[in-house]
Amino acid sequence: MKTRAVVLERTDRIRIPGRSTVRHSAVATWLMFIACNPVNHDSETSSAPAAALTANPLVGWDPRQPGPNELFPATDGSPNYLRSVIPPNPKLDPNSDAIIASMGCTRPRLNGPEWQMPFYMTKNSDPLYHPVLEHAPDWGCSVGDEGIHIPDYATREVPGDGDAWVIVANKDDDTVKGIWVAKKDPTGWNGSCGGSFKLSGNGAAESKLAGLGTGSDVQAGFGFIQYSELQAGSIDHALYFTATRSCRTFRKPAGKSDGNGMGRDCMPMGARLQLDPSVNCRRLRGASKGERMICLAMQKYGGYVLDSGGPGPISGIGMAGDDLTDPARAPWQTPGNGMRGPRGCSPVGPNCGVVSNVGLDGSEDSLAHIPWTKLRVLASWNGE
Repeated sequence: MKTRAVVLERTDRIRIPGRSTVRHSAVATWLMFIACNPVNHDSETSSAPAAALTANPLVGWDPRQPGPNELFPATDGSPNYLRSVIPPNPKLDPNSDAIIASMGCTRPRLNGPEWQMPFYMTKNSDPLYHPVLEHAPDWGCSVGDEGIHIPDYATREVPGDGDAWVIVANKDDDTVKGIWVAKKDPTGWNGSCGGSFKLSGNGAAESKLAGLGTGSDVQAGFGFIQYSELQAGSIDHALYFTATRSCRTFRKPAGKSDGNGMGRDCMPMGARLQLDPSVNCRRLRGASKGERMICLAMQKYGGYVLDSGGPGPISGIGMAGDDLTDPARAPWQTPGNGMRGPRGCSPVGPNCGVVSNVGLDGSEDSLAHIPWTKLRVLASWNGE
């Protein structure tokens, strides 16, 4: 089966030329931290009060989209990759320093407003489709013989630069199904590929029912930040990252790799990252509420590199798409832009998106207060 060109292979985006292996030491780590963090972001001694990480009392999340902790809880007994807390003193990858040094001063950024995957809750009473998937014969793409229920208000991801995903979670049949390069015409929803995973599973290969997922073969949306989490004030799972220099090798939760990197400083597909727990996330001087949420999540749960792509060496933090509060959204082609309006705008409404409301957007500056040079790479998903 031709699996290389699967679903979210983003190697056609901005690429960074391969770097030589970095000889790293504690001194080099500190020098890079100083060079990349000219401002004292980790203000542990600051007397300024920490910003509260509470939900906006004026805004609740829309039940048409997943709520916090509704996706991939691993209640079926599969390894809980997303919500397992990283243990104290986890075992690190022997190449951790070289991998992080390869970032230089490039900071991760959120996907958006392009590259955001619209995600919806659906039920068996919603319209049923049996999509024709272009690559079903050669890649094994399928959403299952029973088809896929997609509500009428759903939109696909912005095409062009994006992958045009539409993803639905169905509690009635315990599935999360997605269509890649999705489109809707008089015959219904169709696309290029797709897959079906157990909603009660872990979102990785252990819970796959049919078809394919992303470039690492986890289900689309695995680890993505949901709008409901931003509105609730907490992200209680590991995040999803991309990397421009991902290795050919892979480790769990990845089921494969779409990367072609080699050497000590390439990123193993499926590698789990953690922000050094010594960073005081609640006292990052100048940080937004959204930055603090991401900082805390990266310490407690970390993030997995699960796709090849940019714009930076370690980048592309996964973000759900379609802000249902945007009056400009129009099913089935135009999702709502959660990054409309200036960062920190309030309240959420026609001129202020859910993401902008917590101080985030798709720029590097949006996450500039997190000391990303203090990342480290774990030896395995559970730190053993």
